[in-house]
Amino acid sequence: MDKLVLIVKEIRQEAKDTATILLERKDGRRLEYQAGQFLTLLLVKDVGRELRRSYSFSSTPGIDRTPAITVKRVINGEVSRYLLDHLRVGDQLMSLPPAGRFVEGPGEMGGPEAGKWLFFIAAGSGMAPVFSLLKEALAKKPASRVVLISQHRDEESILFKRAMDDLVRNFGQRFKWVSFLSRPEGRLIDPVNQMGRLNNWRLEELMGELLLSIPEKEQPNALFYLCGPPAFMRMALFTLRVMGFADTQIRQEHFTVEYVPPPPLLTDNTPKKVTIHINRKQNDREEEQTATRHFQFEVAWPSTILQAALNQGIPLPYSCKGGRCSSCVAICLSGKVKMSINEVLTENDLREGLVLTCVGYAETDVVLEY
Repeated sequence: MDKLVLIVKEIRQEAKDTATILLERKDGRRLEYQAGQFLTLLLVKDVGRELRRSYSFSSTPGIDRTPAITVKRVINGEVSRYLLDHLRVGDQLMSLPPAGRFVEGPGEMGGPEAGKWLFFIAAGSGMAPVFSLLKEALAKKPASRVVLISQHRDEESILFKRAMDDLVRNFGQRFKWVSFLSRPEGRLIDPVNQMGRLNNWRLEELMGELLLSIPEKEQPNALFYLCGPPAFMRMALFTLRVMGFADTQIRQEHFTVEYVPPPPLLTDNTPKKVTIHINRKQNDREEEQTATRHFQFEVAWPSTILQAALNQGIPLPYSCKGGRCSSCVAICLSGKVKMSINEVLTENDLREGLVLTCVGYAETDVVLEY
């Protein structure tokens, strides 16, 4: 897949352990992306050792002039430590094109006149893609109501604090922000921050209060966007399900791969033929064209489609290799692919033939398109 060369234009300190990095393409072209997506950075450490890490856009296309990602320091994190301690304005970064499915689905939030209720539930660095999405919702969906429920450690850990305060002032009539601080430094006297850690009963109680303002007939149209550490995500998802909200109303973005699931059992373990079509956009100064490359190889259980392709030197996109980020997503044009896990693709995505190749196993000969 094509790679991007990005130039660091500015670095902003967001919190005591987090910074926002403003980027632009080296070739001068516009960086096309959607609110809620991410960049997978490619860093070469030592000889031949490539590190891949995905960081969400905290900027919003059409609202923020310069694309930006937000990076939070991870304990012993090799990449986050480099970005926060050594990256300077003017440095270059290599990246895969923007990817991710933590975005507004077709018609999901509705048009400007649609009166949707949009709930964003985030913790820590999970605020980055949520911040991108909620800015878009507030600016472009004037009939919608937006609620943000966030969890941070203390006052200094709150991401985008100044910008969030501006949003509360500018959109206060249709935007509510409830912030939980697990270890606040001072007495909490403002109406936004609450002491304690968000848990099942706190979330259920809060949602019960919020739902009182929503007509019962509109509640099935409420949409939820969740992002944060794995335990936080499980808590929020479980609570919303218990409250009766359907999985189709809930979208999640995973930053961490807790484990790589084992290969599923297949009735036929013989080698299968995989055909891949990669459509690549080219700009020849006159008009944009699409060039297609074709690859064929065999894959046999227990190898995933992605790993078999990489073993053949075929440069398919990937990041987490654990079925959580969707960088490896492809369209299955024919054949059957069995995934060992799927916490990214929606029912509509599956109906359209989308598959995750990093946890995808060929049950038959398959044809995939990127």
